Amino acid sequence: MRLRLIGTLLLIVVGVGAVVAVVAQPGSGATSATRYTTATAQVTDVTKSVVATGAVGPVAVYSLQFGSNATLRNGSSSGSSNGSSNSSNSGISLTWKVATLNATPGQAVQAGEVLATADTSSAELALTVAQANLASAQARLKTDQQGLSSTDRAAAALQVTQATQALSQAKTARGLTYAQNNLKLKQQQQAVADAKSKYATDQAASPSVPAAQLAQDQNAITAAQQQLASLQLQIAQSNQQANNQVMSATNQVTSAELAYASKIAGPTSATIASDQAAIATAQQNVDAAKSSLGYAQLVSPVDGIVLAVNITQGVDASSGAAITVQSNGFQVSASVAEADLPSLKLGQDANVTLTASGLTATGKVTQITPVGTGGTSGGVVTYPILVSLPQPPQGTASGMSASISIITAQASNVLAVPSIALVGSASSGYSVRELDSSNQPQLVPVEVGLVTSSMAEIKSGISAGTVVVTGTSATRTTTNATQGGAFGGGGLGVPGGGQFRQRGG
Repeated sequence: MRLRLIGTLLLIVVGVGAVVAVVAQPGSGATSATRYTTATAQVTDVTKSVVATGAVGPVAVYSLQFGSNATLRNGSSSGSSNGSSNSSNSGISLTWKVATLNATPGQAVQAGEVLATADTSSAELALTVAQANLASAQARLKTDQQGLSSTDRAAAALQVTQATQALSQAKTARGLTYAQNNLKLKQQQQAVADAKSKYATDQAASPSVPAAQLAQDQNAITAAQQQLASLQLQIAQSNQQANNQVMSATNQVTSAELAYASKIAGPTSATIASDQAAIATAQQNVDAAKSSLGYAQLVSPVDGIVLAVNITQGVDASSGAAITVQSNGFQVSASVAEADLPSLKLGQDANVTLTASGLTATGKVTQITPVGTGGTSGGVVTYPILVSLPQPPQGTASGMSASISIITAQASNVLAVPSIALVGSASSGYSVRELDSSNQPQLVPVEVGLVTSSMAEIKSGISAGTVVVTGTSATRTTTNATQGGAFGGGGLGVPGGGQFRQRGG
């Protein structure tokens, strides 16, 4: 902004070919006179530019990693990666032992140059496993599509027969269990009845039967009843177990029949779809394994310089970037004010000047970020942009400061005056001030075109060679004397001072 202001003042004073003069209004006595600074309307070029400062950086920085494509870390385009260098989709952990290393930091490299190679044993094993899984998935689909063979059909039918036989055996065993348990129950019930009968007989024969015998008879009844209760519990458990065996056999028959019906009917659409999905996944794993194997060499993707080397020959490469390469291409990153953003477009030419050396180059706008930054607490909102440098000056390096100037509008070979000569506004119309024969300014309406901070295009109203007022300056004069060519201490004034008349007034 400071450079723009200085340039504007220089254009006003010197004028891009315009003639600047100082005219003193005559007066008498020791009075103050009004001096007018003027400029001559001339045919020239009027250019409007956006200026900014920024920093030089590489167009691209690439990370090279065994098992995957080079990854773009920064720049105007997006990078890609084909997978991890430490694992494969086959489930095998990949290791990349560095076989050769031909790169050192600071080394200049060319696109396609091999910088390092790795042992491929681990990647080859991963590919073999992936291919085996693919073959297995393909065989499964083929089997499902063909359906059951005669042997498989007979085997399925045999399973139904066997299950039916098992059910019949379970039912027969349950019947025998029921019969045996019923017999045991009746026998024990009879034992209880016999014990009670004996006690009743002995009690009727009392007092000939001793009391000890009656007590023994009662104990016999109690023991028989306890045995009956225990037997009833055992019978309930035995019967339940027999029923469970029958239910299990019944379920097995049902399962065998369903399996037989399913196999006879052939594979469902869901089964075929599942098989096909498994093949697609297996094929992707094979492709990924082949791709990974193809990146056993680290190759520079661009002409550039090696920034970092993170591997050692003879040692397994760790995860992350093995080698980092910076492209030879440079670009300038800068930020423009929000007022300048609407006038910027991709592909616009830009003049770039390196701050330290003063060397210049031509670039193009390659990126305009549509999201502004700043603006908090009343600050100015700025928008980041990138300007490419196809042919950077000799000695250009990352981190250098640079200024850019982007031409956003231009009117060539047109009549123009310094912008400070304009009076009025775009809404009310513009005028310039001419000096009449008595050196008095008068307003002349003009039609303007392109207006910049320094020059204004005049489409009509005046012609080339017309002298217009650009400012005023007051100075002291002595009686009957005119002091010309000196500004005194007034400097350049803002248009609008003094007395002005409309032309013809």
